[in-house]
Amino acid sequence: MSVVDLVMPKLGESIMEATILKWHKKPGDKVEQDETVLEIATDKVDSEVPSIAEGTIEEILFNENDVVPIGTVIARIKTTVDNSHASSPQPSQPLRQEPLGQSSKHQYEEADVVDSIPYVPSTNDQR
Repeated sequence: MSVVDLVMPKLGESIMEATILKWHKKPGDKVEQDETVLEIATDKVDSEVPSIAEGTIEEILFNENDVVPIGTVIARIKTTVDNSHASSPQPSQPLRQEPLGQSSKHQYEEADVVDSIPYVPSTNDQR
C-alpha cells in the first residue's frame, strides 16, 4: 500500500492560487482514477479536480472556501498499489554535478559573432 498526494493543479501560467468550492469526497470514501474529488475556482476559471489514483481518500487537508496555493498538497489517497516509484521519477543517467564557477556553457569564439545580418526582402507581397 502507498499514499499518493493530490495537489492543487496548475490551471494557467498566471494563476497562483485557487479556492476550494466543494469536496465531492470525504475521508474513507473510495475513489476511482480520474473521478472528480473536488471543485475549485480561480479568478479566471472554475474546474473539477480528478483523482490521480484509485484508492481511498485518507485525508483532506483543506476545507471548502479555503484559498490554496498552486502545487500545495490538498488531500491524500491511500492506494492498494505500490506507487512509490511512480511519484518520484529517477533520471535514466546520474546527474553530473559541477563545482560552482566551472560552467559547461559554450565558450563563444570570434567566429561565432556575426557583424551584421544581411537584408532579406519579404516574400509576402501585400499590394
